[in-house]
Amino acid sequence: MAVVACYSSYLVISIALTIWVAHSLYRGGRIFLLDAFHGNEGLTDSVNRLLVVGFYLINITAGVAR
Repeated sequence: MAVVACYSSYLVISIALTIWVAHSLYRGGRIFLLDAFHGNEGLTDSVNRLLVVGFYLINITAGVAR
């Protein structure tokens, strides 16, 4: 029973941290990408969303592989 509680708490904490980090990268990355793409907001937002989705996929894959 203690193992289930341990894994459950690990799952909740890791999901919360992943969401928090992804949100922080999304906000900070937009400013960087706007500069990199010379103010093209449409391209910036598209690339930023793709990067966040990639971040989620990498974290999900790494979590499943453990």
